[in-house]
Amino acid sequence: MAERKLLWYRLSSAVPERHRYNFLIINDPREIGIIKQKLYEQLKPVIEEKTIEEGVVEGLHFKLLDLETTASKVDFSKVYKGKVRQDRRLRPRGTSGGWNDFVNLIASGRI
Repeated sequence: MAERKLLWYRLSSAVPERHRYNFLIINDPREIGIIKQKLYEQLKPVIEEKTIEEGVVEGLHFKLLDLETTASKVDFSKVYKGKVRQDRRLRPRGTSGGWNDFVNLIASGRI
């Protein structure tokens, strides 16, 4: 079975006040919603949100999000009590199709 977790990666943009975060949440649907709400509380204001991909992996659901915000830090202890870590594989891709390799890793349970 897949492991419940929150993975993240932050990239500062050319505009110093804006940051782009990519998040991978693997959990049950209700918990994904709670984690997403807590992320929004930490990242106020969220300027733009994109769901890159979502689906099911080994009995759990996953959601891959791209959020743009002016917040530069997240207190993850207030977001999720489970496994949280930074993951460079969540770096932005040039095209939406560029996520296929990463999504395949999720679907195969290797993430």
